[in-house]
Amino acid sequence: MLAELDALYRLGFRGHVDFSDDNLIGNKKALRLFLPHLKAWQEAHGFPFEFSTEASINLADDDALLVMLRECNFFTIFVGIESPDTDTLIAMQKKQNTRRSLADSVHKIYQAGIYVNAGFILGFDTEKAGTAQEIVNCVEATCIPVSLVGLLYALPNTQLTRRLSREGRLFWGHDVATREADQCTAGLNFVTARPRRDLLADYLWILDQLYRPATYFDRVRRVGRVLHRPTGGGAFSWRSLARDLAKLGWILGLMSYRQPKSTFYFFNTVIDCARHNPGAIESVVIMMAMYLHLGPFAREVSAQITEQITQLDSGQWVAPPLVAREPTLTERQVSAEAAE
Repeated sequence: MLAELDALYRLGFRGHVDFSDDNLIGNKKALRLFLPHLKAWQEAHGFPFEFSTEASINLADDDALLVMLRECNFFTIFVGIESPDTDTLIAMQKKQNTRRSLADSVHKIYQAGIYVNAGFILGFDTEKAGTAQEIVNCVEATCIPVSLVGLLYALPNTQLTRRLSREGRLFWGHDVATREADQCTAGLNFVTARPRRDLLADYLWILDQLYRPATYFDRVRRVGRVLHRPTGGGAFSWRSLARDLAKLGWILGLMSYRQPKSTFYFFNTVIDCARHNPGAIESVVIMMAMYLHLGPFAREVSAQITEQITQLDSGQWVAPPLVAREPTLTERQVSAEAAE
């Protein structure tokens, strides 16, 4: 891993590097052995890189590991929260998300100087009618600006797909569609437990609540006040300051051109962070820059979901054929006895 960083450094790259791992803390012993070497490498090279990765929420339980990640200059972590519903989390085998206050855990990570991006999924059999409101409440309580919400999609060779196939609820062609599908507009490739229209309407409402400019930038503002970014990370240089100001100006220009209604919130958020926690400005600007993509994308997804709801209401939507149901063990035994 250090050899890869050496190669990037020799090529002249500086900036964001992602440790692509579904759960970086899946092997804490190996990670604890590695991080001191990563920190030493960063110090020897003047902290040329800032890192992101993915980890489970129980990272918040390990103070020492959070400190080590901060000292290596990890600045953001993606966490799969998936659902605030306890029954749903147990069903998807994510019990580590149930034994805690999600808001307290996320704020613990903020205090270590690392901001959180998160994923949520709508469409599980165990969900209740109020799940949409619970997801929005969870996002607001955790102040996570980049909260990626998708519709459940049964992927090939998974426990979910095998169960839905056994139950005769899986749409035909699920494995082929996976190559072109996205989790936002092509999810729910099965017969849902709750009415399909209700799920789509809930999803549409969640997108509207989370990605209005006012609510998105307010979450960024609140994270900016509590994010305890390290003050080390290399010596000050006028070149780096000029680079950061150039980035800020570039993002402001794009915001003014593409989303002029968001410019007011951009200025207010930058000013608030500069007054209350100037050390977090770089992270705050990154989170605001994400809105250049997330705002239009949320509107595009909303338009497509609205079209799906219209098709359902008009009777134009026709469910794809179902995968032939696999016989249960009991049915196979009965069939074998009958054959004998």
